Amino acid sequence: MTNKTISLIVEGYGEEDAFPNLMNRLLPDHFQRYDIFTNIPKNAKGRYQLTQVGGFEKYVNHCVRIDKADGILVLLDADDDCPINLAKGFYMRVKQMNIQIPVSFVCAKCEYEAWFLASIDVLIQKGYLKEGASYPIDKIEEKRGVKEWLNANMPAGRRYRETIDQLKMTQCIKFKQTLALSRSFRRLEHAIAELLHAIDSSTITITPSF
Repeated sequence: MTNKTISLIVEGYGEEDAFPNLMNRLLPDHFQRYDIFTNIPKNAKGRYQLTQVGGFEKYVNHCVRIDKADGILVLLDADDDCPINLAKGFYMRVKQMNIQIPVSFVCAKCEYEAWFLASIDVLIQKGYLKEGASYPIDKIEEKRGVKEWLNANMPAGRRYRETIDQLKMTQCIKFKQTLALSRSFRRLEHAIAELLHAIDSSTITITPSF
């Protein structure tokens, strides 16, 4: 089987290390795919660099022309926007580009860090959070401020630093628990499945299932 490459596009420095780690666990462990690899993500260095006119398109063109990727996966935080509407807007922009490889989108609600909250027990065990830290598991996607919550619940003298702690905490994500508690993490699973199917079938356009 010929190996394939998925190019990743992210909005910030924390995801630059953390997201490929997550993908490179999900692909073999969850999807049993050992023929699909990811490369170093294109870091947009800010959400606006993707949402502004021409910004997102620049990164996609790089993945197509320079990376020679077989597919593209874009990740950004929804923040205060509706993740579904935000993703739909990007899909419309992809159609206008008329590129020849599939592109899929994931918008974490409201922040990437919300995916950590389903695995608090592991974060405590690893010493990344203080003993007794807790969060309403049925509300992990209801509001912003997870970074601030992490700050307040780390061991004494520690502060949450995206470029260091995001990767460490990503390594603690338990897939089954997070899929059960996070709709946007389930969307990540679906987006990867859609992208894999498109790559396998040589389909250019993805019709996303939100």
